[in-house]
Amino acid sequence: MYKLALFPIHIFQNNIRENHILKDELLKKIEDQHNNSKLKIPEGWTTDNLCTSFSYEDLNYSLFGDTRTLFEYKRYVAKFFDLPVEFDFESIWFNHYDNGDWQEEHTHTGNHVFQFPATFSCIHFLKFDPKVHQAPIFVDPYEEVRQSSLEMVSNLTTNRVTPNVREGDIIMFPSYLRHFVPKGIDTPGNPRITIAFNIKVKKYGDTERKNS
Repeated sequence: MYKLALFPIHIFQNNIRENHILKDELLKKIEDQHNNSKLKIPEGWTTDNLCTSFSYEDLNYSLFGDTRTLFEYKRYVAKFFDLPVEFDFESIWFNHYDNGDWQEEHTHTGNHVFQFPATFSCIHFLKFDPKVHQAPIFVDPYEEVRQSSLEMVSNLTTNRVTPNVREGDIIMFPSYLRHFVPKGIDTPGNPRITIAFNIKVKKYGDTERKNS
């Protein structure tokens, strides 16, 4: 007798050794945007307490269009793949948390700002203190379906997973995977700052992927 686990979903994690360089380049620019501008929460988001550049394409280009920033991200993301890969950045933005901020459960697919659905999504923890900041929580995408069946006691697993992240880490996950950031404590002067971006894979190994 045996049991077989089917259809695993993977997230990928690494640490960017050059994080201090990216912090030197990006931190002040992001803090200036947080302190001096009034960035509106995107339409459709339910969080009422988060500073994000998600909807501001021109701002994001000025912040992250630097060759070094995108080169570092591209270099580390490519390491996650087991075959040569070609991909484009679909979008990139920052999230700034310091006042008990949070973000609702969501995916990175099906949003009107993306011309085509993203393949993978990434989060870079540019400034992150695991002692006081919240890591994202990923949700089993089959959670509702599983409720119509029964999980045996010997096979019980959680439907919520929190990765163990530290400052400088970058994680990649399928864009369809639901996740959220729970409400944190106030951390004035010590914000949680992440850079999020979506990629669309154009070629994986010898296989070219057409836009869909």
